[in-house]
Amino acid sequence: MLTNTQAREAKPRSTRYEVTCDALPGFILRVLPTGKKVFFARFRGTDGKDNRHRLGLMRPGYGVDEARREAMTILARRDADASADEPAPAARTAKKAAATAPPIGPKSPTLREFSKRFEHEHIDMYLKPATRVKYRSTLRLYILPALGEQRLEDISTADVQRLHNSLKTMPCAANYVRCVLSVMYTKAEQWEITTCRNPVTVIGRFKERAVERFLSPEERQGLERVLAQAEHIPSGQTGHIGREAIWAIRLLMLTGMRRDEVRDLRWEQVDWRQSMLRLPDSKTGKRDVVVSEQVMALLGKIAATKGQPKRGLVICSKGGKRLWSLCRSWAHARELAGIPDVRLHDLRHSVASDAIMNGVPLEVVGKMLGHRNYHTTQRYAHIADNVLRDAVNMTSKTIVQAGQDGTSKGRKAPKSRARKPR
Repeated sequence: MLTNTQAREAKPRSTRYEVTCDALPGFILRVLPTGKKVFFARFRGTDGKDNRHRLGLMRPGYGVDEARREAMTILARRDADASADEPAPAARTAKKAAATAPPIGPKSPTLREFSKRFEHEHIDMYLKPATRVKYRSTLRLYILPALGEQRLEDISTADVQRLHNSLKTMPCAANYVRCVLSVMYTKAEQWEITTCRNPVTVIGRFKERAVERFLSPEERQGLERVLAQAEHIPSGQTGHIGREAIWAIRLLMLTGMRRDEVRDLRWEQVDWRQSMLRLPDSKTGKRDVVVSEQVMALLGKIAATKGQPKRGLVICSKGGKRLWSLCRSWAHARELAGIPDVRLHDLRHSVASDAIMNGVPLEVVGKMLGHRNYHTTQRYAHIADNVLRDAVNMTSKTIVQAGQDGTSKGRKAPKSRARKPR
């Protein structure tokens, strides 16, 4: 019996060929060299010739089950001139198959209907808070308005491609739409809601512009000067920045940690003996952050100012809650420092850049920043290449200079030959 799986796995050849359904003789699938697959109902006409009735192209929403039902109907009534007492063999077979065939299963839900289960059973259960927000926003703004009313099995690759292309001016958003849709279809298959092919798999990604901004030594000095002055400016006056925000910014500048890793850091996670921060959860899972003496000194200062707490958030609001105002404080600090284009996340990039400029290998930089995938660290490879090029040039100059010095030292002035008097 021809199945959807067999039909999907039928590979194109150099010439077209046909696959016949054993359960319903006369129902065939034609596979073209282009990869397209077409259903036909085959029967012998009153003139004795072999005839084929084209049922349609295999596509989402029109698979083996739908085509077989249509073939049954056509084959059952195809011989209008046949005797009622002696129906044609193909008609008898079609009637028998129609009577014994299982009913077509229920249609898959619409994307909007499925998204509700997807939110409850995947987004809420497995994603981190920031990712949950991004997934929901992508569904609400882009995916559901465009595809929400279509059934999962009816959404084609062309539909997804049109949506993706419509967001070309926002490549990051377009690629995220592709990501969310792909996960949805993967879950739909795992939960046995549909067996249709994932329409996202052949959709390419737009090239995203990598934004990398590093602080220069002069910009670091300017930022530190702003933070030092802000500590002594009373609240409400120009140049004031909250004490907690200043501590958070300095921790980001010294460690290269992510913003939320600093905002969620707790005193219970500070290992004073080993000079480590043991994060139970981060973007890449559990990780231990090895920190410098300067970071431990800063943490010691914060602890002393707060009365040596043993529990709770290291950086917090007045009520001991998460410091939601950190981004607003950073916007104020960068304006005062004259670096309005520097994002809070660029402090992390700057730590990586400074480490590489000091000769730290890329692999070690990846461990410092908590990269799970080495390819993520490769974004800084061009900095390492520049450092390597400078080192090569410096070494070559040293070698050439040494050779020239050796040559000049080893060269002796030619002796003048004085003629002996005759």
